Amino acid sequence: MKKLTGMMIFLILALSLTACKNPKKGDYPATIMINGTNYYSTDNPVSIEVDKDLMKYTTSYAKDGVPQKDGEENFTQNAGTPYAVLEDGMVVVFIDNQWIEFKAK
Repeated sequence: MKKLTGMMIFLILALSLTACKNPKKGDYPATIMINGTNYYSTDNPVSIEVDKDLMKYTTSYAKDGVPQKDGEENFTQNAGTPYAVLEDGMVVVFIDNQWIEFKAK
């Protein structure tokens, strides 16, 4: 009985330790780099119309999860996602047919 109890405690400890590992690759918030700053999704849709002159497009995908250069993002592997920095400094990205607000941390 003691042997079985000891094995159960060991198994519980082993499973607990595996749950404490670092997050898996891909477990990053939606992020885009603009002018050397990473902006993170607030998941808040914004009801606005963006002037086409303000629109820019993502240029690359951050394979390691964290954008390292301007125009790089980590939420879609296809470049060309529209984004804009509005006159008041708000950053918005067009995702799933709506503008989503992004903020620097």
